[in-house]
Amino acid sequence: MFSYTLLRVQRMLNYRLLMCFCLALCFQWGTVSVWSDTDVVLNDPFALGLHYMEMEQYEKALAAFDTIRKQEPSSGIYCYIGMVLQEQNRLNEALEAYQNALTFQAPPPIHGSAHLHLGIVYKAQGKLHLSKTHLKEVLVLIPETPEAYIHLGEVYLLQRQLDKAKHAYRQSILLNPNFTESYYGLGRVAEMQNDFISAVNNYRRAIKQNLYDPQPHYRLAIAYRCLQNLEAAEKAMAQFKRMKSYSDNVHRFREAIYKNPNTPILYVKLGQLHEKFDNFADAQRVYQTAMALYPSFLPAYHSLGTVLIHQRALEKATKVYQKITEIEPDNVQAWLKLGVIHINRKQFERAVEAFKQAIAADNTSAEAYNNLARVYAGLGTETKQAIALAENAVALSPIPKHYDTLAYAYYRNKQYSEALVAINRALTLAPSVEAYENLRAKTQEKLKENKSELQKKK
Repeated sequence: MFSYTLLRVQRMLNYRLLMCFCLALCFQWGTVSVWSDTDVVLNDPFALGLHYMEMEQYEKALAAFDTIRKQEPSSGIYCYIGMVLQEQNRLNEALEAYQNALTFQAPPPIHGSAHLHLGIVYKAQGKLHLSKTHLKEVLVLIPETPEAYIHLGEVYLLQRQLDKAKHAYRQSILLNPNFTESYYGLGRVAEMQNDFISAVNNYRRAIKQNLYDPQPHYRLAIAYRCLQNLEAAEKAMAQFKRMKSYSDNVHRFREAIYKNPNTPILYVKLGQLHEKFDNFADAQRVYQTAMALYPSFLPAYHSLGTVLIHQRALEKATKVYQKITEIEPDNVQAWLKLGVIHINRKQFERAVEAFKQAIAADNTSAEAYNNLARVYAGLGTETKQAIALAENAVALSPIPKHYDTLAYAYYRNKQYSEALVAINRALTLAPSVEAYENLRAKTQEKLKENKSELQKKK
């Protein structure tokens, strides 16, 4: 398992995905794989290794890549082996793998990847001269590599060569302005040069790139204190403590997952932690990982569906809930979610069918009756059936929103007296709800109009 301390020293992980992409372009093995959600092409060890890396199942990834190494050793496969070992914090073995990668002929991006990782590992081990040598070699082989400049900047920072560090970080920003580490590094340089205004500006840029990294918040608080801005310092320190707690808890969950690989609920709890801090992108990735590893574990699907709805990714959410109904056809909550999604996508016939399936799955589901009644009443095509369905919902669960639906169904069927009774009941249970008050006002207006019409006829 990767080391949290190592992650702190490296201060970034994006390099791995970028280098994997770079290597994948240059290195091929076996047949081209076509992936569909959670399916793995079992006869392709390279694709299998990539899949296991993405799932953070590093022993399996290592076994897959080692199968290739034994049959056809190459620079590329040694790079992948090194990356897996590095994620497991087996740094000396990773160094050996990267060094082996350099003994084979390969395109510049592959050797550049090996040098980059050698630079990172040597930096983590405090061997700064060796780190600097390899990072400079990256820039010879593939000059437009912002990650090399970022790590080189950190080496210079550790060696107190501040002007060189500043130059390296600025070069990384010119190549890619989206790395948190570049701005954090510039902030550290400015702070060490007692330029606290520049430090504040750079730490704030780092936080803008990645709100969840605790370290820029901490340094920002220190810089504000040096500027005697104690109120801002206090706020930054409070945010640091919040993000530090979040980061530590994420680490604990990831360690627990590694030690308890057959406990899928840990993925859900980790995802919920991400959601608590509004980190929906990481929550989504965690749930998708759980689904890939445990295809029949429904809580992961439900959690992912909730995140996708929050993000208004309704088409993707639809697919998730449909998958749940394939795994468990009588899952009433999945049918209810599908119905609501279809309404939001204005797919009313599909919404009707989903709510009918929910009732078939559980004929005691008040929500299913209520939602179907609401659709029928809104469409105005089956208003009498809407009334019957709403009455069932009220009988099963006499709560305000169900009385509101019953009132609406009566209203749409032009039974205004009955509608007024129902909406008054809703307001008794939940006073001052604006939507209920609006429906009551509209109903009372219709009753007045009807009374006026009757008087005219007389």
